[in-house]
Amino acid sequence: QAEYFYEFLSLRSLDKGIMADPTINIPLLGTVPHKASVVQVGFPCLGKQDGVAAFEVNVIIMNSEGNIILQTPQNAIFFKTCQQAECPGGCRNGGFCNERRICQCPDGFYGPHCEKALCAPRCMNGGLCITPGLCICPPGFYGINCDKANCTTTCFNGGTCFYLGKCICPSGYEGDQCEISKCHQPCRNGGKCTGKNKCKCSKGYQGDLCSKPVCEPGCGLYGTCTEPNKCQCKEGWHGRHCNKRYGASSLSALRPSGSKQRQHTPSPKRAEERHVPPESNYIW
Repeated sequence: QAEYFYEFLSLRSLDKGIMADPTINIPLLGTVPHKASVVQVGFPCLGKQDGVAAFEVNVIIMNSEGNIILQTPQNAIFFKTCQQAECPGGCRNGGFCNERRICQCPDGFYGPHCEKALCAPRCMNGGLCITPGLCICPPGFYGINCDKANCTTTCFNGGTCFYLGKCICPSGYEGDQCEISKCHQPCRNGGKCTGKNKCKCSKGYQGDLCSKPVCEPGCGLYGTCTEPNKCQCKEGWHGRHCNKRYGASSLSALRPSGSKQRQHTPSPKRAEERHVPPESNYIW
């Protein structure tokens, strides 16, 4: 059997205030079926008003060589009668009732009656979106989406005011104004309370209350760490780590107590040489 093809050249409404462009349930270009079939054409009345909408449909039939063998009359105009739809409760904010009796809302509005405005980001703290992107804020709040509090309350210790008379406190503090520390004894030397009786110490300190300085690697047996990396040495000792003894070499100071020092007796010749002044005129 011979093959034939169809093509819809135009599907256009001439009264788009009453009806949108016609629609079909098949591709705009395709093969003509050998058996009869039904093509569904939709005439989408908008439902905004009563009236008769003009539209055009132009389709051609071609053979396998591309020659047009059938065509709808050029400049042919068709008509469709549309009635204004009614949606229960009506449509607001510029929405209109379509032929399915459902409100079709403009951009920025939604809801069964287009009564709700869409704010992005959404209104916070009980704010009401009245038009797209505009929030009406309750007393005590302001900002594009009511995210900021108009506070007269002072929040201490890094707290943030989020409502009149209310503060969001950082960990380690409580109270209406974050004025109460959860640490019964205050953290010292710049430490911060991070929880109930828990201190986070600043660099150079340690301990439950950050009261102990840290000396690295330490002050040994003869010193006490009094400040970060600062040792106070006992009498007779000195050095950064209190490991040097006055009147003795570092090696002697570091030698454990009770150890025996090996005596080295120099030869008479070397002993005599050691006592000769560098510029001696003696001849040996």
